[in-house]
Amino acid sequence: MDELVIGTYEGFLLGYSLRSDDNVTRLKQTFATHSHTASVRCVAIAGKFLASGGTDDKVVVIDLKTRKEHTVLMNHDGTINAVAFTNSGTHLLTGSDDGSIIITRTGNWQIEKVWKKAHGGEPVTAIAVHPSDKLALSIGGDKTLRTWNLVKGRPAFTINLSSKGLTLPTEIKFSPGGDRFSLLSLQTLDVWTISKAGIEKRISCNSKPTSVQWINDERIYVGLENGNIITLNVADSQALTYQGHKQRVKCLYYENNILYSASSSGEMKAWSVKDEKLQEICTNNASCRVTCITLNKQNHLVKKEESDYEDETEDVVKNASDSDNSECIEEKPPMKRKPGAFVTISYGDDNQNEELNAPSAKKSKKRKRNKKPKNKTG
Repeated sequence: MDELVIGTYEGFLLGYSLRSDDNVTRLKQTFATHSHTASVRCVAIAGKFLASGGTDDKVVVIDLKTRKEHTVLMNHDGTINAVAFTNSGTHLLTGSDDGSIIITRTGNWQIEKVWKKAHGGEPVTAIAVHPSDKLALSIGGDKTLRTWNLVKGRPAFTINLSSKGLTLPTEIKFSPGGDRFSLLSLQTLDVWTISKAGIEKRISCNSKPTSVQWINDERIYVGLENGNIITLNVADSQALTYQGHKQRVKCLYYENNILYSASSSGEMKAWSVKDEKLQEICTNNASCRVTCITLNKQNHLVKKEESDYEDETEDVVKNASDSDNSECIEEKPPMKRKPGAFVTISYGDDNQNEELNAPSAKKSKKRKRNKKPKNKTG
């Protein structure tokens, strides 16, 4: 099963997985780590690497195979607000309050590109990478939407969001196909199209939208501050509302017909998505304030580990069978050195060994001579 990874305000990274016991599906905790000394702001996963950024100005990379800390990146001088892997998993993009965007190559973790003043020196709040890995979008404190050419490693163009009627954008996400992306602001959700380079539809909500999750290129789920979850189609204006949580919906994530939601109070829920309708599967509480979530699609990792284990066991069995079929040759242990000075000459036969131990004989004679006068006086 997939593994849900959440970051918390207390600095913890927690893992949960759907497990069935006695025909009852539950969210069970799989791991917990306290890699950050302050709150975790963002998390992202690509392959076996989990990257998390926090208010302690560092990016922690964890190897999900070994479940150990792989490396720590200290390239920023401010809170890490955004981490995003390319879809191929070759690079990691990070944005910070120091106003810079840094591209780091995974594997050797060397910096390949730095935009020091990506948003005119204002904080970078969110980053989204296009499914083609050719461009990335970022929003910042200067209220602009900037496009970055990842092929040539340079900025492409800038859009002033204030002129579009947007104030304080908080989140940006691409649709699975990459033709659309969504922008969240105070009371509205804007759907943009790349072909038109403009707003396709503006959706007003009765409560502040806090998180968006694309199901496909047409349907989206939106979490609201009042705890509700709404689903709607971009082409239609009708929306279905579900009572998700009692408090603010902090994060949403969708995969394999399952929608995961988390509230700021620490409550997590898994929903079954069928015919565009939500049905609650199970719930759990992390006992921490959730700040961000992502999903570890660990099925291929588990299979790979099992195959490696099978290969190793096959090699062990093969070596054992080869050793059984081969003749057993006993190796003689090395000869221990005798006390005293001696020289041993070996001719391949134990009977033809000559030992020269005259010095030891002399020492024994001296000891005997010294003992005689002592015995006489006694």
